[in-house]
Amino acid sequence: MAKVLLYSTSLEFRDGDPWEKGAYKLFLESARNCRFGRHTLTGDPDEADVILFAELGGGYGLFAELVRHHPFYKRYRDKCFLFDASDYALPLVPGVYASLRQRYYDPARTRTGYYLRTDENPYIEPRPLPEEPAYLGCFIGTFSNHPVRSYLGKLPANEFLVEDMGKISLKALVGEPGVDRNRFWSHYADGMAASAFSLCPRGLGPGSVRLFESMRMGRCPVILADEWVFPQRVDWTACSLIVAENDAGRLPEILRSNRHRAAELGQRARQEWERYYAPDVRFHWLVEDCVEMRAARRLPEAIAGRLAWRHLLRRGNLRRYLTSKKAMYRRHGRILL
Repeated sequence: MAKVLLYSTSLEFRDGDPWEKGAYKLFLESARNCRFGRHTLTGDPDEADVILFAELGGGYGLFAELVRHHPFYKRYRDKCFLFDASDYALPLVPGVYASLRQRYYDPARTRTGYYLRTDENPYIEPRPLPEEPAYLGCFIGTFSNHPVRSYLGKLPANEFLVEDMGKISLKALVGEPGVDRNRFWSHYADGMAASAFSLCPRGLGPGSVRLFESMRMGRCPVILADEWVFPQRVDWTACSLIVAENDAGRLPEILRSNRHRAAELGQRARQEWERYYAPDVRFHWLVEDCVEMRAARRLPEAIAGRLAWRHLLRRGNLRRYLTSKKAMYRRHGRILL
């Protein structure tokens, strides 16, 4: 049993985007309605076993600047963890990351998480697979986020529902004015419901919100994400199809040969979602990950955290780091390293 101080840096800004508080609010609700009741909340950082920063959006910085400069982190570094749902996760802070890349994986410091939204697609709900699905597979999204998605547009239209929605899907995601979000959401969900399999290629990050939406609906996700670290506990072989990105062109053949398993895989996907990602369990398993990481630690975080900075030298990371400095300065009026 762990005592958890749940926090978000967005709570300190009156003019902050309410969306940025989303992860904090959802985990707070999950803690209050937890099916297990094993871990409890505390407001005292001294007695907390885990201090959990639940962050969403970019307000805390692409490199967790506000978390790393927070008094909690500076004083209690060895028990601080971050829940990060961004696409470009560079784990300078130990935690649970939705788009964790294999090169950043360290079971004593980083685990893979999932995506959270306070305004989830209301049409994503459990739906039984029709005896004769209209499509073998479905993808409605943006092709340009990663090259593997371009293969999907070449799939046979008589078997696959594949639509490149371009910027429309992003605008619907963030609720931009002028976009009929409900119409897009219902079309997206109906396409998935009418398909035997849900195609879940990686996007800007190796993780995919579509994967967890598929599980929630009860559709077998077809995962094309070579770089992604699969979350532990879930029996992925029993509830998904994992296809190498280079084999995207073989999707018709692969899915046809597994068509007889679609209903079973989809049912198991829903069961795994209920077991690990449903609102009344997500807080429990997040804390379990943090407790396990802390127990497995061999180096003090003061040392391990410094070693993580070596990843800044990888291609693209330095550019994003400088971009984040600029964004932090514009928003908060100071440079945060």
